[in-house]
Amino acid sequence: MTKALNLQSVKIENRSLILYTLCREGELSRKELATKLGLTPAAVTKICAGLIEKGFIRELGEAEQEGRTGRREILLALCLDDKLCFGINAEKDAVTLSVSTLAGKLLRKKRLPFIEDVDSVIENACEFLEEFGQRDKFSGAGVCIIGSPDEDDFGIWKESALASKMEKAFGMPVVIRNNVKAFAESELIYGKTKSTGSVLFLKWGPGVGSAIITNGIVFTGNDSSVTEIGHYIVNPAGSRCRCGRFGCLETEVSEEAIQKELTAQQPLDEMLKNCDNNTVNILDHKINMVALALANTATILGTDNIVLFGAMFNNAFVADKLKKQCTRYNSNLGEDMIKVSSLNADGDYIGACAVCAKKFFFESEE
Repeated sequence: MTKALNLQSVKIENRSLILYTLCREGELSRKELATKLGLTPAAVTKICAGLIEKGFIRELGEAEQEGRTGRREILLALCLDDKLCFGINAEKDAVTLSVSTLAGKLLRKKRLPFIEDVDSVIENACEFLEEFGQRDKFSGAGVCIIGSPDEDDFGIWKESALASKMEKAFGMPVVIRNNVKAFAESELIYGKTKSTGSVLFLKWGPGVGSAIITNGIVFTGNDSSVTEIGHYIVNPAGSRCRCGRFGCLETEVSEEAIQKELTAQQPLDEMLKNCDNNTVNILDHKINMVALALANTATILGTDNIVLFGAMFNNAFVADKLKKQCTRYNSNLGEDMIKVSSLNADGDYIGACAVCAKKFFFESEE
């Protein structure tokens, strides 16, 4: 029995490796996959046959092979465009419902004010799904929340068996993840950070969060907050944070905190378009706090790259100033090692899409 389980685990792992490799590197032949993954051609051929049968990959034309004769290799590619994901992304200020392909292409979305009552969220989600239709094309649903889905006293929507409740309502499998870690997953699947060694991922928008990517895997740890830069204490005399501590980075530099200091009524993104001297001075102070936290964390981790994600980085002044401050505090960080994510404009749906693709496509056990 144990031997059979081990063989099945190896098969599932190899299957995922093939799918992730095609995602990372694009079209490849069976021979190229075998070489890159250290598998036998026979094993790759057998696994690929199953993936083709289930509609996960497809054969393309013959590969170009200059100067070679004989049978040409057939290229393989992922089949993501015909599979759909339903997404729910919860932020402090809004809940976004979305439908996208597993390739990351948005088809429809609806933005709602933040809703504390999860039953109301589910009701809105069911209406949204009913209007869209095409239920047979959905692989599943990805739900991104603030905090941890595993801790009743930290995450939003403190509901026991939330995934099961949503699965019953939506009629499809559901995966729930911390939103920042979900965005980090999206960077691995759809962004430009395909592998590399150690990557520090920072989200700065309504709140502040972080994740660590190590050798292509988003680190979670035993404690969901272990990699959470937003809860580093930067001002012991500061306000009480939702985590119970005082002066956390998030309480000091969140959009809400900045707006309070500016005593402004208009949305922060509007103020950032035309910064006056007062706004610039306040932003300088906030950016410096974030830079210190990033530089210190990068020093401990030996980070190769820092990826910036979130509404604050839609403003070039904020992004450029943060890069300069980080390199000032940590000489091992060059500005070319700190980049705004290419997915920044897709933040209200791409994380949900990524965790859905990871769970129900790339790491599916079917």
